[in-house]
Amino acid sequence: MPEVNFTINEQTGEMDMQIEGIQGTSCADVAKLVKELLGQPSHEENTRAFYARSNVKPQVQNQKKS
Repeated sequence: MPEVNFTINEQTGEMDMQIEGIQGTSCADVAKLVKELLGQPSHEENTRAFYARSNVKPQVQNQKKS
């Protein structure tokens, strides 16, 4: 199940966010939404999960013509 985890440094007020359970561009979409709500981060870094490819294989079906 996807999760968005936040850690706030009480002394500096800086917030770290980590998105887990979402791969690739879908993760970027979630991050964009959070940035719109909370503002732009001072630092941003993609994890290995961002670059992972999904295991979905395209299937091609031949359609019979009538």
